[in-house]
Parts: sequence; structure tokens; C-alpha cells
Amino acid sequence: MEIRQFNCFYNYAIGLNLTEVDLVKTSKNLLKSGFTKAICFSDLKAIYIDEDGKSQVEWIRPEGRQWDSSWNIKFSDKVPSDIVHDLAYCLELSFQEQRIEGVESKRSPLYLRAALPPVVLVKDDEETVLFPWLKIYSDGVMILSFQIDSSLEGMDESDFIKSVVNIFQRYFDQIFVHGELQRLDAELLIPEAFTSDLSLGGQKIKGWRSTRLIKKLRAESRRKLDESLASEGREFEVGDELWLLHHIACADDEDGWESTFDLCRSIYVNAISSLVASTSKDDRANSGELLMWQGRPSVSIMRFKDQPDNKQDLYKKFGLSMSRFLMRSQGSTNPVELPPDLRIFDDYALHGNRALLIWTWLRESNSPDDAWEERNTGARVFENQARAEHFEYLNLKIARACAVACSPSSDESLIAAYKVLSSVESTLHTSSQAGEIIDAVNYLLESVGTKNLITDAKERARWHLDERRYLNDKSRSHIDRWLAVLFGFIGSTGLADLVIHPYLKGTFTKWSDFQLGLSAFVLALLTVGVFVFVIEGVNKLWSK
Repeated sequence: MEIRQFNCFYNYAIGLNLTEVDLVKTSKNLLKSGFTKAICFSDLKAIYIDEDGKSQVEWIRPEGRQWDSSWNIKFSDKVPSDIVHDLAYCLELSFQEQRIEGVESKRSPLYLRAALPPVVLVKDDEETVLFPWLKIYSDGVMILSFQIDSSLEGMDESDFIKSVVNIFQRYFDQIFVHGELQRLDAELLIPEAFTSDLSLGGQKIKGWRSTRLIKKLRAESRRKLDESLASEGREFEVGDELWLLHHIACADDEDGWESTFDLCRSIYVNAISSLVASTSKDDRANSGELLMWQGRPSVSIMRFKDQPDNKQDLYKKFGLSMSRFLMRSQGSTNPVELPPDLRIFDDYALHGNRALLIWTWLRESNSPDDAWEERNTGARVFENQARAEHFEYLNLKIARACAVACSPSSDESLIAAYKVLSSVESTLHTSSQAGEIIDAVNYLLESVGTKNLITDAKERARWHLDERRYLNDKSRSHIDRWLAVLFGFIGSTGLADLVIHPYLKGTFTKWSDFQLGLSAFVLALLTVGVFVFVIEGVNKLWSK
């Protein structure tokens, strides 16, 4: 297959160690950091920074019915054009999400969406620009997407797999990222840096010399960071905007550094997750703590040589190429059988596995060579991405619940995870109003292996719940015994004062008050002790 036009989203789903996100506080943190200029919420409200640097709120009211093919939206005149561009992207996806889930059956939690500073990857004379987009759900799941759109004269499938599908394995000469993103990431890492390096057999090397060495290394890293980010950086014209980006800090004098795209993912995830605010006081300590992440590209192949207009010819001519894409192997001469097509209509083919989602478009005979000249191309690209995000969210939500169930950090997180696991089937069944999408999500969850984790995770969750119940009962029993001792002591005092003391006083008239009181108390304790011993013995006999 010779690819001529494609659009790719590198989607990373991130699970944070909290389940209640304050979207308003998080949006304020994002705007204050300067990483974004506009935040769009799922309830069609937006916060943006105007030309005077002040925060403004835009209430978006689209005109259109549920099954209309488009929305008509009119923004306020005061909204800057670059903000309109970002909000339009968010609303395109919101429109597609509404078509996927429906208004009445909507199950996904509230979320915010924002554009982040671009990334520029440089290899020889080639510059690759990636457009990052952020989506944060109110239940602590994030989706970070890096978008590439490219038109080519012709790229064979081997180069396509190497340069696009397997971009995370490709080493670049230079990587340019926003300077403040790098600084925030470094500020989070430096305080804990080099601790694991000074170890032997997994055990930390202790002593004042190692402590002093670690402090010296951290100070040197901070100095290099400040020097690197103090440089002027480099301006890139991305779209209609100029961006001042910095080369990866401390990499100028390093020959063997890991100059891969994964470094960008690490910087963005670490920096952005630290800005997420929690609504729960119990979860506040866990804000920004990354629990797990998963990711895979979602590639839309829009134009390629000899592109057919029906699926029969597509599988006959290009089935092996599509299989190699899914294997991420450009050198395979005998690829595995192509998995089932998850799209039942004749507009594109959808295939997916643990490594990749690939959308192979069909082409009508009278369509233009440039796919973007077609009116519905943008809608189709956003439809593909909305479906990819829909799957990535459900997959990560279940996978995070499985991870928490196996090793819970608190009772609250364990209960939340068990709720997710116990309602997986109903959640998937009502995740969309389209049966095709539900079937596709179920197949992909099987393909990536997440569904196989659910049964074991449920058992682990029940075991942890039973363990906590046992420990609580044991603690309660311990407290009950001490309360029984206390009330027994009080009862013995009453018995001695009201019953035994008058009897002894009338019987032993020559005894002093001290002797009478002490004797009465001892006899009362003995009486209560005998009753306790008898009751305990009877209970043991009955239990046998």
C-alpha cells in the first residue's frame, strides 16, 4: 500500500489515583499555567483568556436537533479568532459524542477539553508537528492525544509503519517542547531524582556521602535546567500562530539521550496531571498521582494508491498491508489473518487490536485527490477520534478499577473500583445508542485483554473487602471486650455497694469501713468473674 494522505491521533489514556476531579479548579490551574488559552466543558460552557489577559466565560448554544447532520453555532464577537478555532475543534467532537451516546442514555461523566502547546520533532531536514489535545473526565481519567495530519506524494507501507505507526521507536535529532511544561515536569522530578540510582540489589545505599552526592546531582540538574530554559528558544509557525518552543532541557550536550516521542508523552502527562484538582479532601493528597496509562495510535488512512470504492476489493488488494499495520511490522512476509471489520457500513473499514486502531477509508470514483476538499472529511475524522476516545475511556476505566482492586490504597478507592467492576456489563450495554459501537467496544476490550482481568479483579476486590470486614470486626470485638470489662467493673462496684457491703456490715460489726469496702469489692469481682466464666463455658459448649 502506498499512502498519500492520513490523519493520526496518538491517544494516551491516563488513570489518576483519584475518582473525583474538580473540573472548575482544574481549568483555573490550566489557564493560570499558560499551557492553554481556552477550556471547553461538556455542558457547552467555555472559559478563555481574552486579549487583555482576563478570564471570560462563553455560553455556547448550538442550533440544531439531535439527528441533524450539523450544528450552527454563533460565538460572541469578543471571542478571539484563535480561541474560536480551539473551541470549534472541541465542539466538533462534542457533536460526534452526542451521536455516539445519545442525550438520554449518556453515561460518560462530565469532562473538560483543551488544546495544549504543540510539539515539533526534527529529523535531518524534516520537521513533524504534533498538536496535543487534552480531555479530563470528572472521575480521574485523562486522554492526551497528539494529532498529525499529513499529505504525501507517496509513502510505502514500510516507511509508514516505521515513521508513523511506530513513531515511539524513532530517534529524532531535536525535540522542541514548551519551556514551562518542561520546567514544571522537572520541578516535580528533581526532588526525588537519583534516589533509585544509588542502590545495590534494589536496596538504597545509605550514609552521609550518598546523601551529599544526591544533593549535588540534583543541584547540578537544576542548574542545567535553568541554563537550558534561559535560552531564547526557537519560534515555529504552527497554523496561524507563532509558538516559542525550547529544545529538550539538558539534551544539547548529550549524545545518547532517549530522543523519542515517548519523552514528550512523559513530560505532558507528568506536568498536566499535577494541575488536576480533587473535590474530595481524602483524595487531595493523591491529586496528580499517576496510577497507570495505556496508549495506541488511531490512524485514519484517507488516501492511498489504487484506493477502491468497496470493501471486497479493499480486502483483496490490501488485506495483507492492513494486517502488517496492525502487527506494526514492516518486514513481515506472512502476517496474521486480518481481524474482523468493526464497521458494518461501506464507507470505511475499522480494525483494531492491542497495538493499533486503523480506519481505512474507501473512495468514490468522482472524489478529489485531496480528501480535505470533500465537505464531510472533517466530520469523518472527528467521528473516528470520538469513537477512539469512547473506547479508550471505557478501557482505561475498567483497567484502572482492576489495578486498584488488586492493590487498593484506601477503602474508598476499593469500593469505587468494585462498583466499576460489578457494573461492567451494564455499562458496556448502555455505553452507546448504536449496537455497532457497543459490539466494537466489546470486541476491542477482548482484543486488548482488559476483559480477561475483570473476573480475577472482582475476586481480589471481594477478598480485600472481606479482609477489611474481618479486621473491622476484630477491632470492634476488641473494643467490645474492653467495654465489657469497664461495665463489669462498674457493675461490680454497684453490687458491692448496694448488696454485699450492707450484708458484711451487719454480719461483721467490728470491721472497719476500709475492711468492709475492700471485702465487698473483692467478693463482687469474684461473683461477676464466676458468672463470666460460666457463660463463656456454656458458649463454647454450644459452639461445638
